[in-house]
Amino acid sequence: MSVSPCPGPSAHRRRLLFESVGVSVSEFCCRASAGERGEEEPNPAHSIVFVRRGVFRREHRGEAVLADANQILFFHAGEPYRYAHPIPGGDDCTILTLAPSVALDAALRVHPGAEPRPEAPFAGGHAFNERRAARLHYEMLHRLAGGSLRGLAVEDVLAELVDAAVAALPGRNAEERADERKRRRHREMIEAAKLVLNEQFDAPPCLAALARQFACSPFHLSRTFRAVAGCSLRSYLGSLRSRLAADRLTRGAGDLTGLALDLGFADHSHFTNAFRREWGLPPSRLRTPATAAAAGGGAGRARPTGRRPI
Repeated sequence: MSVSPCPGPSAHRRRLLFESVGVSVSEFCCRASAGERGEEEPNPAHSIVFVRRGVFRREHRGEAVLADANQILFFHAGEPYRYAHPIPGGDDCTILTLAPSVALDAALRVHPGAEPRPEAPFAGGHAFNERRAARLHYEMLHRLAGGSLRGLAVEDVLAELVDAAVAALPGRNAEERADERKRRRHREMIEAAKLVLNEQFDAPPCLAALARQFACSPFHLSRTFRAVAGCSLRSYLGSLRSRLAADRLTRGAGDLTGLALDLGFADHSHFTNAFRREWGLPPSRLRTPATAAAAGGGAGRARPTGRRPI
């Protein structure tokens, strides 16, 4: 099985990649038009979604979050959500659909003091995609692309990935203690800043220019971004570029220099060093077996270290 590019511009596609241990893994490709705001739709199951490429906005209970490759999104069965695409191109995601018992077990294992809520086990709707979860996500996809469809290796990575994703959520008490109006105002500003970074990841504005767009000081924007997003602006941008690179590599990109320049890195060396810091391995290791063989590496040498549920 390979994780292949999604079909043409008007297509929506969901494809099952793997199913075991109470979790199914699917690739979802959406090609909705930019600016299009859909109707509210209930989610059929508890799900965890990793954005691989593209951007979309999810509205839930009056709050909007910009979903990109640095985000993990959480969905509860039966809850209604609404979606829109502020940037053309749609999105590609990996969806983990969890059995109710698996979702509740994962939530209580990470937050053992929390009240059990089988109907809404997750402590929040989104979290920053920490490095460990991101690496496990792409290790799983790499194993599936290499034909590891069954067995201990993929199931073990999948179990770790579910726990790592849920662990990225804050505890309920921390969320509930925050001043709601201030939190919402800061959240809206940071979501808008994330959109700018996604639109201009290859040539982002300087901090002062970005802050002027929100009528605040550079220090306030930098400080607030860290508090809300869970990392610095520079880290967010670096992670976004590296994760977009990982997605393209697992889809068959072979020209590393061209990929580096397209994503805004200064050169091949800058890209390789940044990628190694993010993932702990060179970009050539995430190539698909066919691409690695074409580049002279051989399929056997590649070893690991597809937006919303429907």
